[in-house]
Amino acid sequence: DDETNSAGSTRKYPKLWELAKMEGDSQWIDWLGKHVWTYVGLAAPLLGAPGPLRSVLSGENMGLPFTDEEARILELSFGSTSSVNPIPTKMGFCDDPDDREDSRRAKRNKSKSRKEQNRNLACLDELVSDIEARANETYNPWQDYPALRLLLKDRVDYDSAFPMIRVEREFCDESEKSPCANQTAIDFSAQDVMNGNIFDQFSNIWKEEKDPLGVKLEQLQDSWWKGNVPNMLESTPERPHIKHVVMAYGTDVPTEAGYIYKKIDRKPNRSNNTTSVEGKEAFDGVPEMHKVIWEEKHGRIIEESMPEPSTFTESILFKKKQTRRPFNSGDSSLWLHHSGDGTIPYLSLMWAHTWLLHATRAMRSTNHTMPMLEGERISNPHNALDSIKVSHRPKGGNDWIQGYGADPRVDENYDYSSRSNIGDTGTSHPHGTKYKPKMVRFQSEGKSRSTGMEYTTTVIEAIGVEHKETTRNYDILAAA
Repeated sequence: DDETNSAGSTRKYPKLWELAKMEGDSQWIDWLGKHVWTYVGLAAPLLGAPGPLRSVLSGENMGLPFTDEEARILELSFGSTSSVNPIPTKMGFCDDPDDREDSRRAKRNKSKSRKEQNRNLACLDELVSDIEARANETYNPWQDYPALRLLLKDRVDYDSAFPMIRVEREFCDESEKSPCANQTAIDFSAQDVMNGNIFDQFSNIWKEEKDPLGVKLEQLQDSWWKGNVPNMLESTPERPHIKHVVMAYGTDVPTEAGYIYKKIDRKPNRSNNTTSVEGKEAFDGVPEMHKVIWEEKHGRIIEESMPEPSTFTESILFKKKQTRRPFNSGDSSLWLHHSGDGTIPYLSLMWAHTWLLHATRAMRSTNHTMPMLEGERISNPHNALDSIKVSHRPKGGNDWIQGYGADPRVDENYDYSSRSNIGDTGTSHPHGTKYKPKMVRFQSEGKSRSTGMEYTTTVIEAIGVEHKETTRNYDILAAA
């Protein structure tokens, strides 16, 4: 029980247990201030990613010499895959139309509702009206802050322009050829992953031996819903209480952002039974992935049809040619100006931009008892974006230039002039440790109302840098 576990933890790890007990209170913040100087998040999946979900639903061999189906057996045993489940952006706002569900969820998980969590911070949705009020025919307050515009104003989410997960079903007569007349489609959002509905539905659609997705649902419930710690999968992460926070990641690398599965159900004739010769129930096998939805450079959305491998080698190396074409479903105008880093979608990476607003949200909050410290109000309180400094550095360059720079999605704005500023970078290849990518840097600062601690937040976007290379390129960290 809880008391036994607590006693055991106290005996084994007394120091860690003392820290765990005070996490989140003033002692915890004081401890962080004394012992932690900087938090660096490299390519952090703040809102999770669909990739690990694919590994659970249908398998992903990650280039290793075995099939996706074989890889899935291993991946289903990993409890850690749930820790990177996609989190909907709506969980970061206070104006959820179903506040009652939020309260019920908080009570069930022994955690705080979003309004309770934000009692010391203004809600993100509260900032938009003041920002919009400054817009006119000649001034766009969002111009240098496209990520915040998409998150705060447009409220983009995983399913804004395409389904994160879709299941296409065909119900065919015995002699009918695909595509059959009777078709349906079921879309699953990040919220369906968060509440486990996707595992329940997939388990019902595909009858698998030993019901592995039903087991995965139970694992999700036991690990996150019934545990003794708050369920972090039901809320977006806030900036940690640390002096300096640096979030850096790559962009504009083709990244998997959604998946389409297909199931064909055929009506059996009278001579066929749903049981095998031995009298056992017939199973459908592993869910079949039909298409992959990619976000590519500058946010272009592509769908790729997966070929049906005929040999073991083809199943591993995908020797058959894949069909790629633009994905036209949905409102693509709501989608993003960048793609992710090849592993994490841009939506998940760019949530770090909301951390830039921490100081402004703190000084706008009215639910506090401590007075503001002198000098704390560092910007116009009516425009949260004024406190964020934006600069960019051209590819291969050394000097930082004020402002976001030209829109990279417009070909005529490509920074050819910066080539004259390219020195000896050691290599021109993005995988080189001395490669100097184009970068955009966002910086904000604040002062704690309760402790007086000054703190900074930096977000760095490195254009064209892949997920793993973010940790190898020292030029990215030097930019902080």
